Amino acid sequence: MGNPRIPFEPDGVYHIYNHAVGSDNIFKEDENYLFFLRKFAARITLFTDVLSYCLMPNHFHFILQIKDEKHLEIIWRDKINKKNLNREDFNNTIITTQFANLFNSYVQAFNRKYFRKGTLLKESFQRKKIDTNEYLIKVICYVHNNPVNHGFSKRESWKYSSYNAILSDKKTHVMRNEVLELFGGKDNFEFIHQRNLGMEV
Repeated sequence: MGNPRIPFEPDGVYHIYNHAVGSDNIFKEDENYLFFLRKFAARITLFTDVLSYCLMPNHFHFILQIKDEKHLEIIWRDKINKKNLNREDFNNTIITTQFANLFNSYVQAFNRKYFRKGTLLKESFQRKKIDTNEYLIKVICYVHNNPVNHGFSKRESWKYSSYNAILSDKKTHVMRNEVLELFGGKDNFEFIHQRNLGMEV
């Protein structure tokens, strides 16, 4: 189980995820997934590098590396000075706020589109810090294997994950080269994913 209070640290790698409340779905149609990913790219890649992701109908997973401290200080200098935050506070307060703003913005748009009211996502998004490359490999496999493990589709046919983006040569926000280097190339990337089918993290 993740912990919504784990502090964000520069250069830290985190597994971030959340789930719909009750039996609702977060994503009902293709445009929902695409809209969420566009908002994510605009808001979150400003201060993170994306190592993998998977959006499922009622939950989502991201594995992200927070950018280094110098980068964070540059992009948020005005906010830090205005609020008189120390370094630890701006990591935890500003980063958490950026995620909350993304999720709230998506929920508001979703509610307007489908004429609904109320919460859609669980109140606090979960996060786990990833401290070793071995664990990082397992979590990336777990994230990409979600569509298979939940019985939705084959891993390579699921459109809303970074699996195919990492194997292709198309433009992507995902850190393709870094992930493939971690796995030891494309062949190992595919083999290790298959070997880890059904594994929990």
